[in-house]
Amino acid sequence: MKQTMNILLALIMCLGILTSATAQKKKAANFDEGIIKYKIEIEGMPEAAQFANSSIINLYLKGKDSKMDISIMGGMASFQLINNMTENLFTMLMDVPSFYEKTAVSIDEDSNFLKELKEAGGRNQAPTKDMEVKYFKNKKQKIAKYPCYKAEVGMGDGSSDKLTVYLTEKLRPTALSQVEKALGTVEGFPLGFEMKVEGMLIKITAIDVIKENLEADAFVVPESYSQKTMDEFKEEIEQKMGTGSGGIGL
Repeated sequence: MKQTMNILLALIMCLGILTSATAQKKKAANFDEGIIKYKIEIEGMPEAAQFANSSIINLYLKGKDSKMDISIMGGMASFQLINNMTENLFTMLMDVPSFYEKTAVSIDEDSNFLKELKEAGGRNQAPTKDMEVKYFKNKKQKIAKYPCYKAEVGMGDGSSDKLTVYLTEKLRPTALSQVEKALGTVEGFPLGFEMKVEGMLIKITAIDVIKENLEADAFVVPESYSQKTMDEFKEEIEQKMGTGSGGIGL
């Protein structure tokens, strides 16, 4: 279970960077609406790789609004992360039919559940404010037809862990995700991520960039989902897993 949660934490960290939009200030945007598709690859631990290996992440962008969705475990579980800047909505949607009802969890960084989840994941969590970005512009590769270069993000707090990102300056969405909010001012948009977690290498790489109009309701919570706070969600998960002792039972 701990390996599974560490993979989830790494994915949520990378995908959190791709949502929670903030306007790009340096150059005019050239991508206001459409979808960017990313593929997940996991190396180094076959028993864990089956959890999410080859899964596709869809990142939907429209103006300052953004949403990602991912289906894992062969379609047995799906997650969405919605950041609707217009309505001040930041929510994770879960659909795990064999385990949990359709639920929309309001994301609150101060909730007890999120603090415990980060502690359970150990050091594999979102970077802190004192991180540092190093650029390697001579290390280039093409991703989804866009020229990219490598950068490394120090995770802060004296940790030697690093998040590797591949940035392009040719793609400038209006919703330039939490890249600036979480990583500080960076020089491009991320089309690739690499992170080592518990002996595994997790890669998230863009495979397609599609400019198209999106449905008006793409960034709202469907009525079929029940809505909960993070701490309400934590309490229900503890009951289902038979813990209930104040921890998340991982």
